[in-house]
Amino acid sequence: MVILLAIYLSRNGVNMYFRMGFMIVIGAIVRMSEYLNGMGARRWRDFTTQNYFDRGGIFMGIMVCAPLLVTCAGMLFSLIREASYLLVDVKKMKMQQQQRARSRGKKAKQGKEGSGKKKSSKKDK
Repeated sequence: MVILLAIYLSRNGVNMYFRMGFMIVIGAIVRMSEYLNGMGARRWRDFTTQNYFDRGGIFMGIMVCAPLLVTCAGMLFSLIREASYLLVDVKKMKMQQQQRARSRGKKAKQGKEGSGKKKSSKKDK
């Protein structure tokens, strides 16, 4: 379910703050895994027949933290890719703006050259 939510949030239409918040939640769960492992070691008889929660936290590391970290890394890759596309778009817009400014400058220069010539009027003739 977390992976499906991460895929949905990685779409371009979703607000960046939701994505970053979700990544922070994943990070908090990974950070709390030691505490969750200790709690599981104390209460393992309530929900299983075998104690999976050893002192080193291998079970929590493999079954909980690894998938969450892979999901978080995928979301981070998606954010970096989106940022690179945005940088390319900004550079393209900057180049187009410079091109327009140059063409306006040429038109203004041509307009000044054309207006510099004295027009003959009926009075001069």
